[in-house]
Amino acid sequence: MAMTLMRSSLRQKLSSQTHLSKSLIPKSHLPFSSKVSDRIVKLAALDPDGKKHEVVGLTGQTLLKALTNTGLIDPASHRLEDIDACSAECEVNIAQKWLDMLPPRTYDEEYILKRSSRARVMNTHSRLACQVVLTPELQGMIVGVPEPKPWDIP
Repeated sequence: MAMTLMRSSLRQKLSSQTHLSKSLIPKSHLPFSSKVSDRIVKLAALDPDGKKHEVVGLTGQTLLKALTNTGLIDPASHRLEDIDACSAECEVNIAQKWLDMLPPRTYDEEYILKRSSRARVMNTHSRLACQVVLTPELQGMIVGVPEPKPWDIP
């Protein structure tokens, strides 16, 4: 009987602490909304033939993930979403309006983009899709997906 009372008391104490700790965290400090519909970011992508595709991603997801889910980039062509393993298979072109909303390229991203260019000159609108993280501000962004380079085709 005493053991049952102790368990019941412990359960009540734990549940009240859990409830208390959840109420102390303001919703503004949570990384994402609890509703998936609030995290949806819709963009448009132009394939190499100029055909427009609707791309749907989630806030916090990379542009690469959204493009591979749509079938515009072959998932096998980009093995990891890690800059150290990247060889620019996920290079995309982004209009200036949207580039201004993105954080600047890192040194590593610039190096990879220059290295993959035949002329060693970087296109100012080029970004690596694996380095672009979707945010609500990117809603409606238009991305150009270039034709894969022969050495990038798996």
